[in-house]
Amino acid sequence: MFRIRKIHDDVSIANQHALRQVADIIREQFPLATPEEIEKLSDQLRDPLKYRFRSLVLVAEDMRDRVRGFALFLHMPDLQFGYLEFISVAPGTTGGGLGGILYERVREEAASLGLLGVFFEVLPDEPQLLTNPELLPQNRARLRFYERYGARPILNREFEKPVTGADSNLFFLVVDTLGQDTKISRSKIRKIVRAILERKYGALCSEEYIQAVTKSFQDDPIELRKPRYGKGKGVAREVSTTAQVESIPIVLNEGHEIHHVRDRGYVEAPVRVANIWTELEKTGFFTGSSRANPGINC
Repeated sequence: MFRIRKIHDDVSIANQHALRQVADIIREQFPLATPEEIEKLSDQLRDPLKYRFRSLVLVAEDMRDRVRGFALFLHMPDLQFGYLEFISVAPGTTGGGLGGILYERVREEAASLGLLGVFFEVLPDEPQLLTNPELLPQNRARLRFYERYGARPILNREFEKPVTGADSNLFFLVVDTLGQDTKISRSKIRKIVRAILERKYGALCSEEYIQAVTKSFQDDPIELRKPRYGKGKGVAREVSTTAQVESIPIVLNEGHEIHHVRDRGYVEAPVRVANIWTELEKTGFFTGSSRANPGINC
């Protein structure tokens, strides 16, 4: 049994405890992540203006508040896209499909925000782009997983262009359009790529490098790689937004009406509560239930 909850900040003790576990998972599961990347997570949550994106952590916790998996999602509202920075289960957590559940939750969050897609980086599944051939089966499995949702690498680009001559960490830029028939224009993808490089890798990438990679996106609109894996290849999974917005529960106490006793000073008309609820219900932000309370005596 586990629950998935959103973490927006590092203020509460519960959030601090969860974020420490998230940092431990990153250290274990992402050996290429630098200590600086891991340590700045709390700062990202506290200061979105500094980083020019809003960070959201989704954690899957068991009944003992142990984090069994997480996803770090970056929302860039000025360009209407999201970036999946990390997603992982905890070491030793196998089976149960937790990784898929977390990714589907990311897609739901993106759909609820009205984003055109979720972008992320994946190590290549093409042998000529790998310095370590042993990673090929793992990379193929990862891209096979995302392809089930319709997420595929963008073609005809140099996003995996090395930052320096010694840089051997090459990544495909993958996009999940959330089951939408979205055509992303050349001008739009160039803005998105520039935002990713500047806001995530600004300390590493020179302006010349950013310009070269950005201009390498020539297709208008962009083209995605044809599906390679599994049955039903290329069928993008749509995301229903009907239940995406978290609702606020309200309990209506039917016993309230017996408080309307004018000679005891209760002059508030009980019909006002019903009218307030009628207006609140129209917003779609609340769910209500009624509860009889005959035990109240006035």
